[in-house]
Amino acid sequence: MSSRKTLTRCLGASGITILGGLLLAGSLSGNVRPLLAGGIPRDRQQSQERYLEITEITGTVTIETGSLKQQGRPAKVGDRLRASGEGINTNSNSSAKLAVDNGIGTVDVSENTNLQVQSLATLPNGAKTTDLKMNKGRNRVRVRSFRNPQSRFTIQTPTGIAGVRGTDFTVVVLPTSETRVFTASGDVEVAAQNQTQRVTGGYYSVIAPGKAPTPPNLVSRNLRVSLQLLPAPDEGKVRVSGTVNPLNSVVLDGQALDLGTAGEFETIATIAPTRRLTLVVRTPLGEEQVYELVIP
Repeated sequence: MSSRKTLTRCLGASGITILGGLLLAGSLSGNVRPLLAGGIPRDRQQSQERYLEITEITGTVTIETGSLKQQGRPAKVGDRLRASGEGINTNSNSSAKLAVDNGIGTVDVSENTNLQVQSLATLPNGAKTTDLKMNKGRNRVRVRSFRNPQSRFTIQTPTGIAGVRGTDFTVVVLPTSETRVFTASGDVEVAAQNQTQRVTGGYYSVIAPGKAPTPPNLVSRNLRVSLQLLPAPDEGKVRVSGTVNPLNSVVLDGQALDLGTAGEFETIATIAPTRRLTLVVRTPLGEEQVYELVIP
């Protein structure tokens, strides 16, 4: 769900500060560990192929084979990721949805994100293990509850690992490699530096590089965003800066912006012929506020 605001301001030497209404909060951080169960007879579980299937594509999405550094090919609906090292990358203004085989769950892959298979396996007792990896971006995961205690579903990030036992959660990896995990419902265990935190619905945890996960914090849903426009050194450009809740993400004309630990951001943007810029502030669960910045 999104709403749109149009903001028109002249650029002065001192700049103009704009305060706008914001988004319901979501948050994340991510390291995953656990699980998923199947209620299928053991012989069928053992013989069933494991895969992630692309069911939806928006914009530019590529398939990577073996290494995220290799040149990928355009992805299409119906493509399946099976082997370790296979993955997908999404560009700006792009996204994809993956279905985990046998109805285990789905993964919504946001813009400027990668997701890679580490391992997809079925154990002799029928348990299914799904281990994924992401180095940047945001993924929202929904998985059903497991019946087999040895089943697991995990996402590994540069700073930790997150695992679930049937839940709805979001993992975000910032350019700094900091991981944020937000749990919408169910339980998520985040682990790093030999320490584990259990994050329940409505809470989040942060994993900074080299640090243990923070204790769960309640997500605030009463948020605002501040925005400032300043002249840039080069003609035809504008400096855009502001502050949002650090758990949210900010996208300016399709480009995800880096956020500081307090949610601050700053970038130089090219002024389009329409003299409009689109700023999107989004929670980890996809709720968003769209700002149309009109530059006279």
